[in-house]
Amino acid sequence: MTNRDLSKLCLEESSTVRECIELIDKNKQGVALILDDAGQLKGTVTDGDIRRFILAGRSLDQLTTQVMWTSPLTVPVGTSRADIRGMMLKNHVRNIPMLHKDGRLHDLVNLSELVNGAEDDQIAFIMAGGEGKRLRPLTETIPKPLIKVGEKPIIAGIIEGFRDAGIMNIFVSVNYKSQAIEEYLDKNFNHGLKLTCLKEKMKLGTAGALTLLPEPPTQPFIVINGDIITRTNFGRLLEFHNQHRCVMTVAATQYVLEIPYGVLELCGHYMMDVKEKPEKKFLCNAGIYVINPEVLSFIPSDTMFDMTDLIRTLVNRGLPITTFPIREYWLDVGQFDELQKARNDIEKVDNGKAVAE
Repeated sequence: MTNRDLSKLCLEESSTVRECIELIDKNKQGVALILDDAGQLKGTVTDGDIRRFILAGRSLDQLTTQVMWTSPLTVPVGTSRADIRGMMLKNHVRNIPMLHKDGRLHDLVNLSELVNGAEDDQIAFIMAGGEGKRLRPLTETIPKPLIKVGEKPIIAGIIEGFRDAGIMNIFVSVNYKSQAIEEYLDKNFNHGLKLTCLKEKMKLGTAGALTLLPEPPTQPFIVINGDIITRTNFGRLLEFHNQHRCVMTVAATQYVLEIPYGVLELCGHYMMDVKEKPEKKFLCNAGIYVINPEVLSFIPSDTMFDMTDLIRTLVNRGLPITTFPIREYWLDVGQFDELQKARNDIEKVDNGKAVAE
């Protein structure tokens, strides 16, 4: 553990949540440290704190003090690596500020500094068996996951996102034009990663394909549809899931519907108000999930079973599910309009411009 440029991690109390997001995205640590003029730690803001703030419908232009955690987990200078690692694992956090006796910040300790590389048993699952009917005739010759957006296929961007998060063991369910997908993966991702294609003998749906896993996972794992373009940080998604202790996390994207008319508000037959062209905001399923291993027992074998079926099953049984709001770029490339939008957006996306409203 060595001192680093702490200015990349720190903000003043007068900063906004929007500025906090920019700092977190730049420092890639998933946390911002809020200091007073004397350099004392006043609070922390994690990526998860911001996403919960967004779920609550709060404005990103509010002060960081409205979202920061004022009693964060900290350690004094001199704490052993073993003790810090134990605290991180127990509390499901990846960062702990290290403080001097007077409360001044000394350093930030990251879990990656205390472990050697990614854990071998962390897996991810890509659903890549769909026919892409809405993209015909394009998908009559190429499976949807291999459609290029920019210089690379959709599935390549997903795999690179997992690799960046240190997830090296990836399963891919295939069905339609499976040979083309398998050949592409073998040719382009045959070093460093462990990629396993699982062939669907029948259409199993977006959850049913998970029954093809050769053995149950040992920890929560990410599942993603094979037609998603996103710059969501998968490591932060897993951390968010673990912190909330739910059996499943559903990533969500915000959809804004603008009503092109003046909407009347009534009380009985009396008109109370009129709102001109209001916007309605909805959180929609983003096709990205984190699932606990025990959830697999609720998925029937050899049966068409979608993620919506699984979600309803868990809700009906009273099992906890949480929501992870995506604030980064996200697009479901399921129709020609979305595909063209993704191709128009790709340069902006690759330059790291996140979507946060």
